[in-house]
Amino acid sequence: MVKKDTLKSGLWPLLLLWLAVHAVLLAVLLGAKFLFTKTILIVMLLVAGAVFLFTRGRPRKLTHGPMV
Repeated sequence: MVKKDTLKSGLWPLLLLWLAVHAVLLAVLLGAKFLFTKTILIVMLLVAGAVFLFTRGRPRKLTHGPMV
C-alpha cells in the first residue's frame, strides 16, 4: 500500500509544473494582446497625422448627401 506522504510528495511537482505552464501561457497571451493593441494604436495615430498633414485643409463634400 502507498503511504499518503509519498503520494503527496509525488503530486507537488506536477501541481507546480501545471501552475508554471499556465502562468507562462497567460503571460504570453496578455503580453501579445497589449503589445499588439499598443502597436495598432500608434500606427492609427501616425496614419491620422499623415492624413491631417498631407490632405487639403477644407473638408470633402459627401457625394451621398444633399448638395448644398
